Amino acid sequence: NYRHNYHTYGSESRNRAMALETLVLMKDKAKAQEMAKTVAQRLSEKQWMSTQSTAYSLLAMAKFVEMVGGRGIKAKINVNGTSKEVHTAKTMANRELKIKDGNNSITITNSEQSTLYVSVLNNGILPVGEEKQVERNLMVSAVYKGRDGSRMDVSKIRQGTDFVAEVTLTNTTANKIENVALMEIFPSGWEIVNTRFTDFGEFAQNKVDHTDIRDDRANFYFDMNKNETKTLRVLLNASYLGQYYLPGVQAEAMYDNDYETRSKGKWIEVVQ
Repeated sequence: NYRHNYHTYGSESRNRAMALETLVLMKDKAKAQEMAKTVAQRLSEKQWMSTQSTAYSLLAMAKFVEMVGGRGIKAKINVNGTSKEVHTAKTMANRELKIKDGNNSITITNSEQSTLYVSVLNNGILPVGEEKQVERNLMVSAVYKGRDGSRMDVSKIRQGTDFVAEVTLTNTTANKIENVALMEIFPSGWEIVNTRFTDFGEFAQNKVDHTDIRDDRANFYFDMNKNETKTLRVLLNASYLGQYYLPGVQAEAMYDNDYETRSKGKWIEVVQ
């Protein structure tokens, strides 16, 4: 492991992937197989890898598979009583499954002698207002304040009002967390007052590594020490009349699935 990896695209995992690629080029099947096991194990761990490490590992594994040869796939998938055949000479097959609300049954039959690895993946978007609150080794809370520092109820806010979104994020573990990303999405009836380009000047000195301000959101990127609490502030203006949805705040460690938090959203209104 190299101590300067954090500031480069390098990593121990990427180095092993390069070693695997080299062994494949040398046609050393025995050593390549041992290295491939190590690379595969690292890819399957819960600890996320950087884009560079993931890409090089997959590249090296693809070259290894090409060298040792694949038998292809011959299988049958039965979803809720409807069967379909999967025949391919390739080592990977993707199929979209038609499912229904409620219980579903999936049966997979492997017709070949080689081992078949199966992943069933699903994703979706929960209805507005029914998001799941998450606190996994991180805890987040948001309050809204006037320019004088007094707390405000933003469920109904007068048009033209300047106010502050104050988010507090806490690392609830005794471990340092690197590459934390915090995202605040704001209703379209509110506008972010970008203090870097206004007379407000040094209004919010958020101590982060990088700030990314968009039309409807503010993204912050930083590291957190053990048990550290960090407070971030964004200046807003209630600009447009109407009813809008305010999503919850979300934060996560970009390369470690053990750290994530998400708060619930709520409806807000901008009034005259």
